Amino acid sequence: MESTLSHQYIVAFKSKLDIFDQFMNSGANANEINELEDFIEAKLPESHIDLLRIYNGEKSSIGFMGGFSYLGIEEIKMQWIFLKEAPEMEAEGINQVEKIKNTLYCSKRIPFAYDGSGNYLAIDFNPNSEGTLGQILYLPTGDPEPIAVIADSFDDFLALIIEKLESEQLELIDEREEWDEEDWHMAEIYFERTWENDWSDIAAEYNTKNGN
Repeated sequence: MESTLSHQYIVAFKSKLDIFDQFMNSGANANEINELEDFIEAKLPESHIDLLRIYNGEKSSIGFMGGFSYLGIEEIKMQWIFLKEAPEMEAEGINQVEKIKNTLYCSKRIPFAYDGSGNYLAIDFNPNSEGTLGQILYLPTGDPEPIAVIADSFDDFLALIIEKLESEQLELIDEREEWDEEDWHMAEIYFERTWENDWSDIAAEYNTKNGN
C-alpha cells in the first residue's frame, strides 16, 4: 500500500500537469524491488519503495525529483555501480562536515535521481558522526560544488519538493499552448527549479531549519 506522503507527492505533480502519467513508466513489482535491495545491499526507505511500485522511473526526463530525472530500478543499479567502482577521492567540498563523510564516491550512497551530467540526489547510508542514517544528499560528482545534506530522510525530501512545487519554486514549463494540439508531442514539458545556486540554497534552508 502506498504511503500517504508518496501519494501526496504524486497528487501534487498531477495537479500541475494533466498528462503526467504519460511521462512515467509502469510500477515495479515486489520481486524487482527485492532484487534491487539485494543488489545494492541496502534496505530502501518505504516511501521510495512506494514510488517505485507506482512508477519505475521516467519514460523521458520531466524533472520529477526537483528538476532531476527520477531513476528506475535498472538506472539505479547502473549509477550505483559507477559510485561503487569509481576511485576513492575526497570531495571538492562539504556543506556540513559533521554530517557527511569526506569521500566523493561511495557504495553506501544510493542514487535515486540524476541530472545526466554527473550530479545525483542520493540516500546516504554512511553518514558522518552527526549525520542521520538515510539522510538525503546533493552529490555533485560532475560539478565543483560541495556535497550537501538537503533533508534528513526520504520522507522529508518528498515534503520539501511538495512545498517547492506548491510555491512554484519548482515551476512547470509547458509549451503546449504554443503548438496546435496535433503537434503537442513536440512541445517542451518539464519541471524546472527556480532557486539560485543549485542545491546550495536548499542546503542553507536545511541548515537554518536545523540550527546548524
